[in-house]
Amino acid sequence: MNTMAHFLRTALAAASIAVLAGCASHPELRPYSADETRQLQLEALQRRGLSLEDYEQQRRVIQRAGNLPVVTEAADADRSTKG
Repeated sequence: MNTMAHFLRTALAAASIAVLAGCASHPELRPYSADETRQLQLEALQRRGLSLEDYEQQRRVIQRAGNLPVVTEAADADRSTKG
């Protein structure tokens, strides 16, 4: 009986580890928000090693792009049906 209980305990532990490892290796995918995308762009810009003038110029471009209005597919579809 001890051998059977030990075997079942080992099998249960192995199955639990396999399930947990499978869940951990597949994170839930979601699109980045506009703020997250802008932050990633700014972080990548900092790592480029540009001169201060080039860095400031490209940083302003990224910041200005963040201030543009967001156009959704629903808004595009609404415009295409009206005109």
